[in-house]
Amino acid sequence: MTLLRGDWFYVVIVALDAFFMTRPYLYVIQQDNYRVGEIFKSRRLAFVYIFDICAVSVFTAIWLAFYFFSSRAFWGFATVLFFFIAEFAMYFMEDIPKRKKPLKYTKRAVRCLLFVTAFTTAAVICLFGVATASLKQSYLRYLVLFCFPLAYPALFCIGASVINVLERLNNARYARRARKTLAKRGDLIKIAVTGSYGKTSVKNFLKAMLEKKYNVLATPASYNTPMGIAKTVSSLDETYDVFIAEFGARRVGDIRKLMKIVRPSLSILTGINAQHLETFGSENNIAREKCRILEVGERGLCVVNSKVKDKAEFALEKLKKRPNVIYAGVMGDVCARDIAMSEDGSSFKLAFAGEEYLVRTSLIGRHNIENIALAAAMAHALGVEAPYILEAIEELEPVPHRMQLIKGEGITIIDDSFNSNPDGAVCALDTLALFPCRKVALTPGLVELGGKEREENYKLGLKMAEVVDLALLVGVKRTDPIRRGLLDGGFGGEIHIYDSLDGAREDFKCRLLAGDVLLILNDLPDIYDDIGR
Repeated sequence: MTLLRGDWFYVVIVALDAFFMTRPYLYVIQQDNYRVGEIFKSRRLAFVYIFDICAVSVFTAIWLAFYFFSSRAFWGFATVLFFFIAEFAMYFMEDIPKRKKPLKYTKRAVRCLLFVTAFTTAAVICLFGVATASLKQSYLRYLVLFCFPLAYPALFCIGASVINVLERLNNARYARRARKTLAKRGDLIKIAVTGSYGKTSVKNFLKAMLEKKYNVLATPASYNTPMGIAKTVSSLDETYDVFIAEFGARRVGDIRKLMKIVRPSLSILTGINAQHLETFGSENNIAREKCRILEVGERGLCVVNSKVKDKAEFALEKLKKRPNVIYAGVMGDVCARDIAMSEDGSSFKLAFAGEEYLVRTSLIGRHNIENIALAAAMAHALGVEAPYILEAIEELEPVPHRMQLIKGEGITIIDDSFNSNPDGAVCALDTLALFPCRKVALTPGLVELGGKEREENYKLGLKMAEVVDLALLVGVKRTDPIRRGLLDGGFGGEIHIYDSLDGAREDFKCRLLAGDVLLILNDLPDIYDDIGR
């Protein structure tokens, strides 16, 4: 490779440009576990690429025109300089917009950013050197620099794919370490929690109940991936009696991987619906994958939501070693009856072990009552006595953004922004219906439901028509089925549609009145608008 004296300047500007260009691409793939193919779905990146094409066309034309000047070396240098200034400006501005879920500079993200930057810089400089050695007229070699932005998506895909292979090897090392750590603790009670919804709530409720008797370590927040579990296991020591792991799954095989790491003897299946149908491919795939949580052996115990008893029994029939199973929820071996809900909380009768207990909680939402029953069934099976379970239930706090009741200035907010599944949406609207005042629902609709997405959003509109007085919809295209459902359901209130959540928030002062109850149903990250979901 040959470079001319002073070409270090181009090395520097290519490296800087590659760094700034990588960030928006990295943001897109970070939203789906660093899957490179996501960049081809991004409308934002498509717009940026069109700008690149325009910039390359304009500056290349100017650069070629200077070829006929005697002082072309100076003007060629100036053209390249201003071209990269334009590129810097565009990609710098691309990173300015406020996002609900911005790029997180995790260790993995930083490694990817630096590696892709170095890789793309090296590739361009190698081509630049080859052009310098091959072309008799050195002025023409700068075409490589102009073509760099056009080739960047391909360079990013190659670089990100290479680092992904290395990351998977690194993740596998952490997973093996976590598996060995858990295997050494033969006395440790290991519980896995999964389902299409309610995983985090059930995990938190169970932890609160078990802490009345045991020292419990649970995966925090939504740490439900192999790396999240491995990170939690790194803090496991001899003082812990119980380990609760939340299992997340978006594709076939995800639960199997997590089962190999944790190897639980107890598990909870919170429910099954069409959530993540887009990535699973079919509802049968979802059911099969979620039911892998039942593979805990004949000495194991599974607590299953009674709503999915048929699917669970179908999966259990195929197991060589059937575990003990407790069905819980609003029906089954452990169940909640006579449920009464208000804006201040809920009360119900919890039946288990042949007894019935009157329970009160500050939590709202029928699905929260189901989650409490599931957690109580497992806690009782592990020897926590009824008085302690009831005490823990009374002390429960809502999980943030999951039917969280917030008292504002004259307005009550039900924050269910984490929810994005059909069952949860219906429960949230049923809870909203209990409030004796004007009811407002803000939603961008349900996503990741594959071919059922439009149908489920239409059903959501029909349900909203029965409950709400004012509908605030975010996203013109995606919420069209909701609007049609509202109208077909005989909705007599107002419908307002906004391009973005910020637009809806700015309009609150015009739409919301003192005494209103506002349900925030599913607050989608910006990426869903970006890729047109």
